[in-house]
Amino acid sequence: MAEWLPQEANEKSLWAETAVDAPVCEALQGAVQTDVLVVGAGFTGLSSALHLAERGVSVVLLEAGSIGFGGSGRNAGLVNAGIWKTPEHVARVLGAKPAARFNEALRDSPAQVFELVERLQLQCQARRCATVHIAHSESGMSYLRDRCRQLQQIGAGVELIDAATTQSLSGSPAYRFGGILHADAGTIQPLSYARELARVAIEKGALLYRHSALESLTRSEERWLATTAHGQVTANQVILATNAYADANSAGVRESTVPVNIFQFATAPLPEEIAASVIPERQGLWDTHSLLTSSRIDEAGRLVMSFPGRLQGGQRALREAWATRRRDHLYPQLRGTPWGYYWTGRVGVTTNNILRVQLLAPRLFAPAGYNGRGIGTGTVMGKYLAETIVSGNRGDFPFPIEALYREKWRRTRAAYYDYGTLALQFFGNRW
Repeated sequence: MAEWLPQEANEKSLWAETAVDAPVCEALQGAVQTDVLVVGAGFTGLSSALHLAERGVSVVLLEAGSIGFGGSGRNAGLVNAGIWKTPEHVARVLGAKPAARFNEALRDSPAQVFELVERLQLQCQARRCATVHIAHSESGMSYLRDRCRQLQQIGAGVELIDAATTQSLSGSPAYRFGGILHADAGTIQPLSYARELARVAIEKGALLYRHSALESLTRSEERWLATTAHGQVTANQVILATNAYADANSAGVRESTVPVNIFQFATAPLPEEIAASVIPERQGLWDTHSLLTSSRIDEAGRLVMSFPGRLQGGQRALREAWATRRRDHLYPQLRGTPWGYYWTGRVGVTTNNILRVQLLAPRLFAPAGYNGRGIGTGTVMGKYLAETIVSGNRGDFPFPIEALYREKWRRTRAAYYDYGTLALQFFGNRW
């Protein structure tokens, strides 16, 4: 696992331990020229590089760490459609016509992921097994009824399911209100998916360099010049695909989202009879609880769960206690089961909960703010960015393009989310 660098010193990532090998990538040395420079080897950057290379465009990708090091290799692996907010929310923010294009592009994002996996034979444990959005209360169910109605209106393949079906699919007696089943969605090994996208992008002609952090980006004579510690790239166009992992050298992209942390815990492979009782048909689950919980079973029978917050210093013990209580409430058959893996990821959140595609300067694109929906969104975003760069026509691009937006009080809000969830987990919701 030499390709993986932990975000926190005490991490033990399931995805890092079980992922396919990363393709061989060296650090950038010397000077190269290219049509398009991509910064960031997450889903957006890798999808952009792959789709550009498939269209015969020369592309160089720079990654500060290792492939999939950021949120792309640290999420729960649920391939969901759309965004957290409803289609009608998107329409209120963007207007009816732009919203229709936006919602349609992301409605089919799981299908695009699984079709890409099949077409390129990517080895990433992809399963088109559906996902279930579960109500944790009657008010949660009321919200899901309205959400399901809206999703059906835009042609999404979803259906409302009752409490008995939800309990049967989840294997949890605690889910007593029903939910939304999305048959076209599913699960994936996210770090393997990132590494496989990188492998195929390289095979198609893209040049990928790891441990090559961007140190400066300047424009001269209609071209961009990017420098790293030991090299430089000259490019006609640039995609800054760093999202929540942007640093001070990413032309202000860091300021365009609020960083919010999510932590994951996973068990060792469960005994066969217990594994069969938890999410027996292996859908990916997430609920409407204010401290959102997602659950899935991987191919080896491990339970993987995701929660809000980060595992840093003294927070880890408190958050682990919460995670264990929550797991045992949902799946009492797992009481006493130790956790075997634990890791943290970061997502970029926007005030309106809608992703941004920023045009920071001529031919400098910076998508950001996926609000925790990165697998499908990043894959689709990379494809559309590639098509737009090749055609030169932004008229078919389904997402609004804007100038740099700076989130107000981002550090204060990030701390509020972090310590607010910690307080709720410790003092409030005892299960």
